[in-house]
Amino acid sequence: MLICLVLVLCFIWGNSLLPPKASWTLSGLVQHTAGQLKPITRADAFLHQREGYTVRKLAHMGEFAVLGALLTALCEPKSRRDRLPVLLLKGLSVALIDEGIQLFTGRTSCLSDVWIDLVGFCIGLTMVFLFAAGSARREKKDSK
Repeated sequence: MLICLVLVLCFIWGNSLLPPKASWTLSGLVQHTAGQLKPITRADAFLHQREGYTVRKLAHMGEFAVLGALLTALCEPKSRRDRLPVLLLKGLSVALIDEGIQLFTGRTSCLSDVWIDLVGFCIGLTMVFLFAAGSARREKKDSK
């Protein structure tokens, strides 16, 4: 699972190293694929953003959800709650580094992206907590 974590970090930071044109081209490919989903197209218009904006933000959220789930899953189950502040600090650190990298590639760095990343991270973290709680309940029920 540690290898998966390293790969996710390489993916996140690797995408941040892309110059603006390459980044928007990649987003355009994803946008074209997701173009059949009308809510995504409508969201860009509703937010008064250029086409691909919503896909980019959902991608940020998704990759950080995976990161949050992996980091949380790597913690000992009994110490997860105690490590919650440390986990959140790690997620914030990755998000800040991610935005910082973009400053050196000619792309814009945006505080709202850090918040979007943190929301995604918290979604992944919460999914692991809920899965673990459900598993514990099933084990308890099965042992009776």
